[in-house]
Amino acid sequence: MALADKKSQELYNRKTGASSDSKTIDANKETILQDAFNNKEYIDNTNLLLNAGLVYIIQQMQEDIEELRRYVSNDIDTLTSAQSNAITANTAKVGITTAQASAITANSAKVSLEGGTSTAISFGDMITVPSKKGAATYHIVMTATKSGLSKSITLSLT
Repeated sequence: MALADKKSQELYNRKTGASSDSKTIDANKETILQDAFNNKEYIDNTNLLLNAGLVYIIQQMQEDIEELRRYVSNDIDTLTSAQSNAITANTAKVGITTAQASAITANSAKVSLEGGTSTAISFGDMITVPSKKGAATYHIVMTATKSGLSKSITLSLT
């Protein structure tokens, strides 16, 4: 379940200069608020109606905090042991081996054959030639290379 929308709004802020707005207070006003809280004036029956809006917004903030706790404990903290093991196994990867890097550099994984005494034989992709009359024809190019000399032939496949 996704994190629910925020309920609470900013009661006041400590912005200064051009950033200040209608909710900006100075240190003196914040001290007054803190003293009123410490004296529990927010639940005093004589001040309850004066503080009703504040009590309401504080309750919304408490609900926001509880929603964050629910989200963290239920949605984020649901990693299974299999997922944890997979993460652990994957984080142990550090890159490719020296042999793999050398094989890439030498391109030793190319598709070719060694024939005779150092004659390399390689095959290109199969070519399909559509026909206007009947079935298509198929061809493949074979190249033999020895001592820098290359010879190719196109073979027709049936």
